[in-house]
Amino acid sequence: MTTTEGINRRAFVKGTGAGVAVVAAPLILPSRIWAAGAAAPSNKFNIALVGCGGRGHGILEEAMRLGVNVIALCDVEARRIADVRKLMSERLPESRTMMEQARAYGDYRELIAKEPALDGVLIAIGPWWHAPMSAAFIKAGKHVYCEKPLTRLVSEARALGKLAQESKVATQMGTQGVASETCRRAIEVVQAGLLGKIREVHAWNVVHQKRPESRNRPDGEDPVPSGFNWDMWVGPSPLRPYKRGVYGPGCMTSAMWFDFGAGLIGDFGTHTWQLPIRALKLGYPTQVEHNVPEPVKETYASNAKIRYEFPARGDMSAVTGWYYDTINRPPREVMEPLEKSFGKFDGVGGLLVGENGLLSYGGWSSGAYLKLKGDQKFRGISDHPAAKAIAKTEPRAPRQNHMLEWLEAAQNGTKPYQRFEAATHAMEITLTALISLRMQRAIEWDGANMKVPGAPEADKFIQTDWRKKWLA
Repeated sequence: MTTTEGINRRAFVKGTGAGVAVVAAPLILPSRIWAAGAAAPSNKFNIALVGCGGRGHGILEEAMRLGVNVIALCDVEARRIADVRKLMSERLPESRTMMEQARAYGDYRELIAKEPALDGVLIAIGPWWHAPMSAAFIKAGKHVYCEKPLTRLVSEARALGKLAQESKVATQMGTQGVASETCRRAIEVVQAGLLGKIREVHAWNVVHQKRPESRNRPDGEDPVPSGFNWDMWVGPSPLRPYKRGVYGPGCMTSAMWFDFGAGLIGDFGTHTWQLPIRALKLGYPTQVEHNVPEPVKETYASNAKIRYEFPARGDMSAVTGWYYDTINRPPREVMEPLEKSFGKFDGVGGLLVGENGLLSYGGWSSGAYLKLKGDQKFRGISDHPAAKAIAKTEPRAPRQNHMLEWLEAAQNGTKPYQRFEAATHAMEITLTALISLRMQRAIEWDGANMKVPGAPEADKFIQTDWRKKWLA
């Protein structure tokens, strides 16, 4: 498709994804206001990117290759906006005019107020901004694609899920592996009962071998760099002095601080727990235990070994779930069959242990394999003879593309598979581990009421206490 043909609103998500539409239109109208002609500006799906760092680059390019019309870029640092304009123009030369014309904002609230033509937003800012910013765009009637972790507190997840469920917009959390054929096939295989009763889940992220012990913020203050609005960067979280290189750059730095993220369980557990939560229809855990390797201060611990206890659900048995990171490993009986089949133990992944065999999957809940009793090795979930006859019951993502699934849902008036209603339920489950960690003990969990029974001191680790200054 050339840059002058335009992309019809129904057709743009059905193309090859190789082209990017760029129209130098004097007026951009909301795509819900129909205009005549396939090349009319009103047939464009208008998006903005909020958070122009590395992850923002990635999801913006993916959306652009699917034919969206980028009308705005938003970041607290002007240089990042300049960087993403330059990068996209280099990677996709046909988008140069569009990127030059995309308006720049330093405040997402101004973006909402001044861009009535906006259809949807890509949010790739820090995790502490995900819930309040997603809520603001949903309330403004905009479709929202937000990176993980969607929230950092259980109460944020509950409120955001309820808001999304009551809205008419399409929402999607950026856990891309859930769009894979193997993830959705694995869910069908498990729910068909091929593995029999499943009583154990093991999920791990052991690629980060060494991490610092939990620590408090340093003393002192450094000069805030010119052009950087530190107060707004901190946003809904408690304000503290700026310290160079302490809270950023990069999500793997900021997300380790409890005020700014959900640690490794938020970054990686969010991926590895999607498949078992879906496949086993897991509700809230009733017990959660963290190994608490050192005194817990303002940051995530140096390592984690987490145990979740889930009650029986209908004809599904009770489940014990484990999450391991850094120096921790699943038991030998979990690792050995994987090493025998694949020649190694992958650093991020998961395993479901059933009466009749095992189901392994990759770190992003994709790449599933089966090993039933009597099998010498694991076989691909779609190739195993015993799974061939199992019916397909889960919807499939178009071209196994997570972004495309969101875009199609936005224009069709439907809800994507990883919509916030589902994503926030998964966040509620995984984030209970942080309550146990911060309380430095095992906890009982009343999921319906978001409480640790008999422990009001836990509430500060559960409930949202946002600074209102920067909220919409």
